[in-house]
Amino acid sequence: MNKLLKTAIVGTALLTVPHIAFADDTATETTNGVSVTGTYEGTLTDSGTYTQSVDLVVLGTSDDGTVTMNVDETGTVGDVYVDTTLLGSLDLRLGKVDGVNGMKVSTTIAGFTVSAYQPSGSNQSLEIGAGADVGPISVTGTDILDSARLLTANMDIAGIGVGGSYQKTTTGTNTILDAGLEVQGIGIDVANASIGDASVTKIGTSKHALLGVMTTATNGTSVQGVKASLGDLSAKVVNLNSTNTYTVALARGIMTYSYAKTAGSDGTVSAGLKFTF
Repeated sequence: MNKLLKTAIVGTALLTVPHIAFADDTATETTNGVSVTGTYEGTLTDSGTYTQSVDLVVLGTSDDGTVTMNVDETGTVGDVYVDTTLLGSLDLRLGKVDGVNGMKVSTTIAGFTVSAYQPSGSNQSLEIGAGADVGPISVTGTDILDSARLLTANMDIAGIGVGGSYQKTTTGTNTILDAGLEVQGIGIDVANASIGDASVTKIGTSKHALLGVMTTATNGTSVQGVKASLGDLSAKVVNLNSTNTYTVALARGIMTYSYAKTAGSDGTVSAGLKFTF
């Protein structure tokens, strides 16, 4: 067992005790706390179907670190992991994240965050990621030394937000480009995704999120989308596998009302509710 892993196990064990007794019978007290946050989502369609989901995040905090646990509406525990700090500058995460057990160590050097990740299992590999903000440009990378890597970049040019990502796998390469601007209160976002491996595409958090879920895209094709928004009202069209889907949505507080229609099929009216607590 290597020294880093031994240190990680000891650091994790310390989180489970309220104090540490030393030879002179003195004690180091810790401050403990537990908080629960969550998100509830429910959607009712014009066919009478109602679906719902709850995502709870339980956070236990002590002077030595935090324990995070995710629980869904069925009571199933998903990710469970510990965050702590070693040697004052190494951020350590141990546990199950995104369904995978492993250990991740991160540190910041000259504005760059560098992480080494070791997943558990028979197919162990070392993954390295780096991120940096340089003026108006934001650059991040994951698995940059691996044959399968993900690189993303975003920047603002004269009021126009431009972004993109490059994701290479053994199956193919995904390249996504997006841009957005606002003209007289109307926001315009466009995105184009060239799909080489649809199985690993993600919705994302930037403007290309308007493309939605792309895991059904045919490899070797492109997914295009454009969205216009004015206040709480938005309209978008997404072309996936040569089929257009049109969506109009109106947001009012925690409610969103929408109409979506895919070419060749009936339209769907739905009312969605989402709030966090």
